[in-house]
Amino acid sequence: MVHDSKRAKDLEAVREALTYWRRHHGGRGRPIPESLWSRAADVARVSGVAETARALRLDATRLAKRVEGGTELAPRRIDEPTTFVEVGGLELGAPRRVAVVELVGREGDRVRVEVGAGSAVDLVALARAFWGRA
Repeated sequence: MVHDSKRAKDLEAVREALTYWRRHHGGRGRPIPESLWSRAADVARVSGVAETARALRLDATRLAKRVEGGTELAPRRIDEPTTFVEVGGLELGAPRRVAVVELVGREGDRVRVEVGAGSAVDLVALARAFWGRA
């Protein structure tokens, strides 16, 4: 009986983490972070792939691949870090003109900066700090 309650608690913890991620970072088309897939795979090894996938609203085939030791059906392309990005079209001379810059991390985390006329924002330093954090 203790074993079943631990399984239920583990499943609920992953469900809560996925719900939080979906609400704050996710959305259709956004890749679920590997850390969450890994936790789901750990639960599925004990509770079964179909039951876990249904409870967590995950793709059962992808979850099964992770349970078997793989990470993806098809490997994702990993881009080399960009060393230079040109940002064009930021003419902010007109009053009340604002440019919005949004940076998105690999795990779906985001930072959004609104830059207005007369603002002094070092976007390169901001991008390096955001993408370079551990």
